[in-house]
Amino acid sequence: MDQKVITKFKVATEDAISELLYLTRTIALEKYAHLVNEEVIEAYISLHYNDKQIIDEMNSFGNQWLVVYVDEKAAGYAFITTQGKRPVVLEGKKAVSIADFCVLKEYLPGQAKQSLLNKCLTIGKGYESIWLTEQIDSPLISFFEAHGLQPITERNEHIHPDIPMCYLIKEN
Repeated sequence: MDQKVITKFKVATEDAISELLYLTRTIALEKYAHLVNEEVIEAYISLHYNDKQIIDEMNSFGNQWLVVYVDEKAAGYAFITTQGKRPVVLEGKKAVSIADFCVLKEYLPGQAKQSLLNKCLTIGKGYESIWLTEQIDSPLISFFEAHGLQPITERNEHIHPDIPMCYLIKEN
């Protein structure tokens, strides 16, 4: 049986915030808990993924939140922004960042990540470049490369110095 996969823009409603709090916490634990101790990941989650932070980010001009659904269940999210630190090679360019691109482990093998990335790349077409940050050893690197995002070597300590990250950039 085919699964119904759809990616939607989200606005700051109580349901959307609750959904994003669940997704951000669950995915952060899935991705990073085995790499750093529990205190580090809990501190990161409480700093970056709390009600106030998500509401502020959802209401900030230049930011967009997307949620991908599989059979009407939230399966992942992307946070897209024109704000924040960017790779040196993009200084002075009209660029947008996929600040977060996350899919729950159980949905990674399906079409959720493709639907989510398609929407991100569509948003990125209005810019000179689109970029994201990902763990160097992430299984998603080849997926991003297959869609034109190329890794560059520039040091990036996104969550913790012990988690090596890289930038991936797509020029339009």
